[in-house]
Amino acid sequence: MRTNKGRRGFALIGINLFAIVTYFLLAILAKAGFSWQSSAITLWPASGLANALVITTGWAILPGITIGNFLGTAFSPNTGWTVQPFMVPVAIAAAAQAALVRYALIRQNLLSDSLTRFTRLMPFLLWIGPLGNWPASITFFLYQLGQQSSEMEPHQMFAGTFFWWLGDSLGSLLFLPFFLLFLPFQKAIWAERKAYLVNPLLGLITVLISAALIERLLLERITLTINLLGPLQNLRILTTFVWTILALGVLGLILQIAGKSLDQEKLFIRSRLAADAAGAVIHEIGQPLIRLRLRLERLVNSSKEDLELREKKKDSNLEIQKESMLCLEELDSIVVNTRSIQDLTLAGIRDTNGADLKTAISRVTAQLRPELNRLDQDLNIKVQDGLPKLSSGQIQLQAAIRNLLANASQAAGENGVIRIHATALNQQYLCLDIEDSGSGFVTTSIPTGEARTSSKTGGMGLGLMIVRRVLDDNGGKISFDHSPELGGAKVTIWLSILTT
Repeated sequence: MRTNKGRRGFALIGINLFAIVTYFLLAILAKAGFSWQSSAITLWPASGLANALVITTGWAILPGITIGNFLGTAFSPNTGWTVQPFMVPVAIAAAAQAALVRYALIRQNLLSDSLTRFTRLMPFLLWIGPLGNWPASITFFLYQLGQQSSEMEPHQMFAGTFFWWLGDSLGSLLFLPFFLLFLPFQKAIWAERKAYLVNPLLGLITVLISAALIERLLLERITLTINLLGPLQNLRILTTFVWTILALGVLGLILQIAGKSLDQEKLFIRSRLAADAAGAVIHEIGQPLIRLRLRLERLVNSSKEDLELREKKKDSNLEIQKESMLCLEELDSIVVNTRSIQDLTLAGIRDTNGADLKTAISRVTAQLRPELNRLDQDLNIKVQDGLPKLSSGQIQLQAAIRNLLANASQAAGENGVIRIHATALNQQYLCLDIEDSGSGFVTTSIPTGEARTSSKTGGMGLGLMIVRRVLDDNGGKISFDHSPELGGAKVTIWLSILTT
């Protein structure tokens, strides 16, 4: 217990140190590259980093954001360290600013959205941009307004506040989506669209950074006078405002195209899965029905022969019994395949916003209990109390667990043993282990669930595909291993916890 607390403590210190160092370095780079003749900075990438870190790691990183902002504001590449009273409230406001962005995105469930609809895309862009990045600039303005001895004129305070707000908004718009692709993030949709976003985002960042650097180089070539400085600063504010609007529009286009491309890819995968399932239905259900009809026809003919030839009654009864057993096997195969088709359909249905793992296990085991009792199998279930809800539908989750448990039951056979263990892995995932006492996986052909595999039990081999579909849709993972205690297979799935 103490070891776990110690590890959490070291991890907390580590992520805060990381936030302090990275925020400070980005602040220094921004001051060196994007400031001119004042403390106003065109682009502040550190705001995007702060927002992304708070989104991905939670509230525990806020102290690191506060300290990093204070150090980054107090140090200048040209003059060194200069600590002023306003820097403390501004640093606290910068952390609150990142917390506000996180709260707004999670509250509206925008981090799990494909962002293909304008009504969902626009709130996301506004919250990571101008709507979410005002607390630090407003705090600076209120502080200056409250200082009666301030040397700044009111229009200078307004201009400085507006410039600060634009710099934070532009930095967040450019860098927050980019950092979300590389920081450890539990939302699977961001990992899935990484391939579609990296290059366009790099292109957008490169263009706007190059524009800001070119602007500064051009301004440095101008011979300044007192009358010229004011108009040039106003021109900088105008160009920064234009770049912010441009970044807002281009980023929205990039996210929408990426979301639609990802939806098309998923649609293609599901279409291929549906086509595979349709072929399996035709073969695995159609063929047993044909064989069943032939066997029933044989039973009818055998009965007719029995009426004609009484002396062969004993042999005829044996033939009828044999054919009847084969008919039952064919019917069992049809039932198994029908359940697979049902689960394949249910795997795509998100009936609830959150699923309860303990309830899902209870319902599935109740459904499969008659079969487990028939095989005299020992089922041991251990579920940790107080588990949080999962980011999947209840029906989806039950379809996945039903197929995993059915596979374990088939592998364990008569008098077999099955174990189910569910626990909270961390703040992002619940871990579900299902072990059996069967023969285990062959090391040369461990399944992945990415394609339909042959079944030795009369099924269509869709079970793991159904599980994989549920996990892919809800940010989960799966692994296959050997059970050291039971000697059979061990399947582990990581289920994404619902973020509230």
